[in-house]
Amino acid sequence: MRTGQPLGGRRLAALLALCLVVPPSPPLLMGQSATAPQGSTTPKPAPKPGATASPAPTPAPTPQPVDGGWPRAYSTPSGGRILIYQPQVASWDERQHMEAYAAVSWQARGATKPTLGTIKIEADTKVSHDERLVSFSDFKIAESSFPSVPREQVREVVAEIDGSIPTDERVIALDRVLASLDRSQITPKNVEGVKADPPAIFYSQTPAILVNLDGEPIWSPIRENDLKFAVNTNWDLFEHVPTKTFYLRRDDAFLMATDWKGAWTPAGKLPESFSRLPADANWKDVKAALPGRKLAADKTPNVFVSTVPAEMILLSGRPAYELVPDTKLVWVKNTESDVFRLGEKGPVYYLVSGRWFTAPDFAGPWTFATPSLPADFQEI
Repeated sequence: MRTGQPLGGRRLAALLALCLVVPPSPPLLMGQSATAPQGSTTPKPAPKPGATASPAPTPAPTPQPVDGGWPRAYSTPSGGRILIYQPQVASWDERQHMEAYAAVSWQARGATKPTLGTIKIEADTKVSHDERLVSFSDFKIAESSFPSVPREQVREVVAEIDGSIPTDERVIALDRVLASLDRSQITPKNVEGVKADPPAIFYSQTPAILVNLDGEPIWSPIRENDLKFAVNTNWDLFEHVPTKTFYLRRDDAFLMATDWKGAWTPAGKLPESFSRLPADANWKDVKAALPGRKLAADKTPNVFVSTVPAEMILLSGRPAYELVPDTKLVWVKNTESDVFRLGEKGPVYYLVSGRWFTAPDFAGPWTFATPSLPADFQEI
C-alpha cells in the first residue's frame, strides 16, 4: 500500500543521512593504528629480582573487511577528492541487478571544504560466494543530488565520481548487501523458527494516511527561509520555526498541528514562507499545491505517525466479507491490503512483506502467525 509521497531529489539525501551518523568502517586509504595518548604516565610493573623481562606481546592485527572497508577515498582526474560512504542497497532483483544509494563527499581542487551529496547507482552484479563479495563493476549513476553545487556543474561532479573508482574496487561484501535488504526480499516465505516480530499495524475505516519516520524527526533548514523540513521521511513534513507549528502536505492539501505527532487539522491559510520556497525541482510538488485545497473538518483524514516500521490496513467503511470457496475463510474485499478472517468473527490474518500476522480483531494485538496458519489457507 502506498503510504507516502514520491521520492524526490532531496529525498535521496534524506534517505542516506544515517550513513553519516553511524560510525563507518575505516576508510580504504586509512590504516593508522591507535597509539597511547601523548603524556601518558601509566607505570609499567617492575620485573621481579632475578627475572628476565619477557617481550611485550604483539597485539593481534585487526582483520580487514573482505571488501576493503568503507568509506573510500579517491583522487579525481581534476585534482579534487571524493569520499564515498557505504552504499545502502534498495533492491537486488534476482540477485543480478542492484539499485543502491550512497552518500558522497566531494571537494574540488583548491576548495576549502567539501560538498555533501548523494547518488543512486544501478548495476548488474556478480556474486562470489567463496569470497563473500558482490561485484558491481558495470554500474551507472542513475540519479544525483548535490544541493549546494550549481546545476551546470553537477554533471561534471558525477563524471568525476564515475571516473575515479577503479574497476577492481567496485565490490561490496555480500553480508553488507544482505543486511541492507528488506527481510521480505531475503526470506519471502515464512520459515519455522525465524523471528518475525510484527511491525506497528494501524487500522482505519475512514480515510487515513500513515507517516513513517526513521526515528525522531531530523530537521533540516531551507536556505533563506524560516521553514525546516524533516529529512527522514518521504512525506512533506515542515516546521514553521517562528510559530512552532507543523505542516504536512497530502496531495494538494495541507494539515497543521502544534506537535509533529498530532493531532492534525486542516491548515487553512499557510505562512508566507511557503511561497518563498526555492524555485527548483526539490520543491516543485509543494509549490504546485499552494495555496492548498480547503478541507472540511469531516473530510480530514486520520494521520498516524510512526517512528518505527509500520503498516496500515485501510478499509472503505466497515469490513466487507466474501467467502473463499471450500474454506471457512472470508476475504476482506474493501481494502487494498491482503486481509482474511476465519469466519466473520474469528481471528484476522494479514499478509505483509511475505509474512503472515494474526490478531483477534483488526485493532490487534498482532502476533506472528506461522506456523499456526489454519489448514484452510492451503485450499486458497
